[in-house]
Amino acid sequence: MSGGQRVSERVVVVGAGVVGASVACHLTRLGHDDVVVLDTRSRPELPGSTGLAPGFVGQLSAGAELSALAQDSVAQYGALPGGKAFWQVGCLEVATGPERLERAHHDVEHGARLGLAARVLGPVEAAGLAPGLVDPERALGALFVPSDGAVDPVLLTRLLVEEAERAGARFRFKTHVTALAQERGRVVGVRAGTEDELIPAGRVVLAAGVWGPVLAARAGVRLPMAAVQHPYLYTRELPGLDDTFTDTPIVRYPDHSVYTRRHGRRYGVGSYAHTPLPLRPSADLVSAELPFPEKEFGAALDRATSLVPVFRTAPRGRRLNGVFAMTPDELPLVGPAAGAPGLWFAEASWVTHAGGVGRQLAHMLLDTGDLLVDPARLAPDRFASWTDQRIQETALAHYQGIYETH
Repeated sequence: MSGGQRVSERVVVVGAGVVGASVACHLTRLGHDDVVVLDTRSRPELPGSTGLAPGFVGQLSAGAELSALAQDSVAQYGALPGGKAFWQVGCLEVATGPERLERAHHDVEHGARLGLAARVLGPVEAAGLAPGLVDPERALGALFVPSDGAVDPVLLTRLLVEEAERAGARFRFKTHVTALAQERGRVVGVRAGTEDELIPAGRVVLAAGVWGPVLAARAGVRLPMAAVQHPYLYTRELPGLDDTFTDTPIVRYPDHSVYTRRHGRRYGVGSYAHTPLPLRPSADLVSAELPFPEKEFGAALDRATSLVPVFRTAPRGRRLNGVFAMTPDELPLVGPAAGAPGLWFAEASWVTHAGGVGRQLAHMLLDTGDLLVDPARLAPDRFASWTDQRIQETALAHYQGIYETH
């Protein structure tokens, strides 16, 4: 174990997806091995939204906080031992209109201020980097960030779990957390299973994704985030492609709220260009994948596929409807719960930022002072004065314009 402050209190993490695994991994790296991670699913299954994530890792954001978390995550993902989980193939943000092309030139300067190298490519060069994903006849150019890439969320999470376990963390799968245990207003552990087992803890971290608000509410704490449904479409396996995870840049069309990439023998495309479809999670929600609503998502995917050359002719394969969490400012919720001592959050984080979020929270828990981001910017109580309606409406309003922030 690496050096760091050692504390005697057990930390229980609820959720063994990429965020929970990252928190556990960073705690053990800092020398704290009394960590227990609980998840409802079995080990071979990948919990929650992590298993549905398309694996895009883009570091350029409008705000410094998301960029710092993403840049730290990229550095971590590329250095993980035990197998390659991150492919640094770059990201193309394709401009199909003059305003977006002008924005691309401004983003080169913005990226430099954030410590990110980027450049603007012409349409032919962009299409040459991502054939089948960029139409040189439609593109005016593209912003290229070469240090971005794609991650395999399944492998990434497995590597984080294995590293944390080697350092002493314990993962308990098939363990359904039913409640937070409290004494005199302090969270002192969790209740789990049909026999209401008490698993004591000095601190409990909720990294349960869209299930987080359900558990937090049982302790009288509100998590200010909205769960939203999101469509993604794969082609069928195509001739000429092999099992290489990806060898072309990930591609975004910010003007159209569309993104696309290669997935081995298939391609995938997702779209935010539809009316947001919220979901109110409950204890009965058993999966982050829901039935595909053709009426709400069909037209959006049709428009998305018309942008991407390979999708114009490739046979369509699996369609999925995945649920993820958004906050009103699109920043994750990281830190202690106000009014519930002993309860901490690592919520509303994407795979893109999970490494940085895990590092941030671990250092906060151990009070090292070595933080990536001002903790006030991620504080879970920063929307304390907002109504539930305002939180949801504001979060969902960011959905279609998500590339104005990310």
